[in-house]
Amino acid sequence: MDAVRVLPQVDRVEFDIPTETFTIDMKAGADTAPVLAAIKGLGYTPEVLDAAPAGQEAITHLRNPTSAALREALARAKSRGVPLVIDFGGPFCHLCRKFEQTALKDERVVKMLPDFEFLKIDVEADPDAVKDLDVHGVPDIWALDGGGKVLARNNGYMTPDAFIEFLAVLRK
Repeated sequence: MDAVRVLPQVDRVEFDIPTETFTIDMKAGADTAPVLAAIKGLGYTPEVLDAAPAGQEAITHLRNPTSAALREALARAKSRGVPLVIDFGGPFCHLCRKFEQTALKDERVVKMLPDFEFLKIDVEADPDAVKDLDVHGVPDIWALDGGGKVLARNNGYMTPDAFIEFLAVLRK
């Protein structure tokens, strides 16, 4: 784990050898991508359990995204006149997979999703999208209007009922 300790965004690393788990405390606003890559490089599967939203509320409008996927999804949302809902996650994230298996498969959610432009972003596959919206932990769900204005955000796992409430507010 020494590879993780030398990264400037890491404040502290704790080990629990019997359970083969460890905790990494990150500096507020730090880029998590290098830390996650270092953990994966050591043969572990990282899972973000709690992401501090410090500084993230400052983003109120997405301007000129560098991510092609975000640009295209915003254009589709704008042309349809619907909000863009973005699900940031990754295959390493247990809570992201749980969200996919519960909320996104709930019949009520499935019926609501056509009212939105929905975009799923793998944080490892599209680092530009992560930087565009300053994503520091997953799962992270964002809603933007077609012009890029941030309408709502939820960092962390949402039950099907919580996601339905999140979507219902956007419909109004």
